[in-house]
Amino acid sequence: MSYFDSLNDKFFNPFCCRNREVYFESISLLIEKSKEIPILYETDARQCLIIYLQNCMYSIETEDIGEEISSVRSPQENASAILRYFRTCGWITPKEIGRTGDNIASVSAYCRKLIDAIHRIFDQDTNSTITNHIFSIYEILKTSLGKDSARAIRPYSNILVPLVENECDLKNELLILKDSIREIMRAVMKMPDVNSFGQFLIKDEMLTRFFNDYFFIKKSGLIPSYISEIARMLHRLRRSELYDKMLSEYRKLKNNDEFRAKEIIDRQFGELESFINFEYEQEMNYIDNKINTYYNLYATRMMMVLSNGTNLEHAINRILMLLKDMDEENREFVLQQLAQTHQLQSVGFISRKSFERRKKANPNLKNAGIVMDELSEEERQRLTDELITETPDRYSLDHVKDYFDRMTFLRDKLRVDECGVRTRDDAMMVAASMIYSGTAGFPYEVEFEEGTVETEVATISKISIKRKCDE
Repeated sequence: MSYFDSLNDKFFNPFCCRNREVYFESISLLIEKSKEIPILYETDARQCLIIYLQNCMYSIETEDIGEEISSVRSPQENASAILRYFRTCGWITPKEIGRTGDNIASVSAYCRKLIDAIHRIFDQDTNSTITNHIFSIYEILKTSLGKDSARAIRPYSNILVPLVENECDLKNELLILKDSIREIMRAVMKMPDVNSFGQFLIKDEMLTRFFNDYFFIKKSGLIPSYISEIARMLHRLRRSELYDKMLSEYRKLKNNDEFRAKEIIDRQFGELESFINFEYEQEMNYIDNKINTYYNLYATRMMMVLSNGTNLEHAINRILMLLKDMDEENREFVLQQLAQTHQLQSVGFISRKSFERRKKANPNLKNAGIVMDELSEEERQRLTDELITETPDRYSLDHVKDYFDRMTFLRDKLRVDECGVRTRDDAMMVAASMIYSGTAGFPYEVEFEEGTVETEVATISKISIKRKCDE
């Protein structure tokens, strides 16, 4: 059965009319309106179109769509005519009376899909599109390999097909990025003055379309780790029992033999792995190079615009060559004349950070995190013990005891001003003795007195440290 046999014969007619822009905007508004209310009635749809036509920026041309619409007629008359035309073309479902007694004006399913596809293809708003495809691929694989996954019931339809679709969409978005930078560079080359540059940077939507996702991908350290994890999970999926289930499901769906099914599924897996492991990185590197070219071109073009098309480098080189061949007297005169053409208005200092070339981060570094689910209890305890051993407590009970054991106690008593607190470590040891005072195993006790003592590093409460009698 042909696809067009299930459609109304006039389904595509609104795209061929003079007022196709008005019809496209009108049906888009009706689709958005239907998302806000449970049922879209004809009265609501007509009111929505009337408001649109009253504020419409397009001049409605006169044409016959079964009845005449034109800019001469009122918005109410044009709105009613457009609704009837949409129903004739199959964009709105046939008449059906709802609970309120008014006709229902629901947008048909085929029309919704068509308009949605057009918006996805041509809309300038591509915010987070690339990253959304990467996240979708990651989440499909993550849920598929989980325990008791619902996707595992029909792995071909619910795992492989969505993966291939997202991979194709991701490829398309990368191609759009490449095309966008070409368009930006062409636009920069045609700009005749500085004012045009400023307007381009402030208003042009192409810059937002290009740079929005690009800079998020480059600045975020998550995306490379997601890509490497996707490659690992693809490898794991291909060698799991789900692969055999995919073959079985594909054979039933397409009525093919096992050899043909295996060949097609292996091709799809091969394309996925090739793109994730090689093509994605190549495309991003290509875009990186184009970005560098863009900035160099922009700087050169700005210099040429500011100098009225004169190549300053060549002009300065000619002046220097002329100065080289002059005698000393003439050279001095020319330099004085050149000095009068330049006026110093301000002096500033540039730090090293302003012109240092930053090293490019390597996105292919392996993650250093520990996956807790894969560690046994014994392994966790071993790692914990190693961590404690490698980073000992500098102010532990034993260290504080050794610190005071090295001091001289007169009459088994030592005042804080006699301890010689000269560094931060000395002050921390005194503070630790207050904490450990009275603790079993600590052979000293602290007695607090009135007032404080000023030391070289801190003001400390006046205390006396006594050696315990039983020690």
